[in-house]
Amino acid sequence: MRLLLKATAPDSAQAALRRLPETEISGLLIDQTLTKIGHDFYALFYAQWDPPPNLGEFTVLIREKPGRPPSTLIALEVNENLLVELPLSPNYEALEEAVAYGLNAATDYLINARTVGQQLEKTADDPGKEVY
Repeated sequence: MRLLLKATAPDSAQAALRRLPETEISGLLIDQTLTKIGHDFYALFYAQWDPPPNLGEFTVLIREKPGRPPSTLIALEVNENLLVELPLSPNYEALEEAVAYGLNAATDYLINARTVGQQLEKTADDPGKEVY
């Protein structure tokens, strides 16, 4: 009987193997641009992107919608939520300003989403307090 219990008891090594590993990628930055201006925007955004720690999993999508030449429209989405649509022209200074604005918007959105998630977890643990 003891042998049967020992054989069916969860072993710590076996339990560790059964657990799903955590993902190594915590965030994705996806390029869906079409033109040189769009690619330049993505390259600048990617070079300056430094997400805050402990955000969990997220996806940042940079999508381009063609406009009247020589301009284009860049859409910045975070976790499938459209944050901003920025018209771009081939002016490098304007491109840098648009990248700075996009970085700020994406970072602020992710920090706010993390804060709201933490607050909701706290209120779920304490049923006496509710968020309205």
